[in-house]
Amino acid sequence: MMNRIWGFMLLIGVVFSIINGKTAEFTDGLMSSCTQAVQFIISLAGIMAVWSGLMKIAEVSGLIEKVSNAVKPLISFLFPYEKNDKTIAMMIMSFMANIFGAGNSATIFSLKAMELLDKENPHPSYASDAMCMFMALSMSMIQLVPITVIKIRSDLGSSAPEDIILPSIIAGLISMIISVLVCKIFERKNKNA
Repeated sequence: MMNRIWGFMLLIGVVFSIINGKTAEFTDGLMSSCTQAVQFIISLAGIMAVWSGLMKIAEVSGLIEKVSNAVKPLISFLFPYEKNDKTIAMMIMSFMANIFGAGNSATIFSLKAMELLDKENPHPSYASDAMCMFMALSMSMIQLVPITVIKIRSDLGSSAPEDIILPSIIAGLISMIISVLVCKIFERKNKNA
């Protein structure tokens, strides 16, 4: 589906550039954007590699399991019907990566957790309550240190790139609380329906 959307957007851009007689500008903009995208990805690769490595060490050393046991009461509240330890561990690894600001690295764990949640879903054509809660939390998770944003601010010449930390924590906390409340309201509606 996404391929079709991107293809359609690219086709519209080509058509409009031809209609307006600006094919040279379109080509220059396209090539410039491609170059910037590759540079951006390469600049984030180091951060992602370090974080992915740390998460793998935490998983192999048993730290993830210990953290999982420590946060089980909270996980039980958020995901009352989730009993699979592997699914819970993947969700926790995703949450930890998000909390420490490595959202790009969290994607790997989020996809695996969602895949496991989908296998447990009794109605595969619809997202389960657990899948919705996990998605909402993943998208609104508080970040203690938004590494990616600090790196971008630093690269763009900010004199104090770390000034984003406190506003980021406050915004993340508010959005996370609202996300949980909305999901719990809909879970209750679904249960009563």
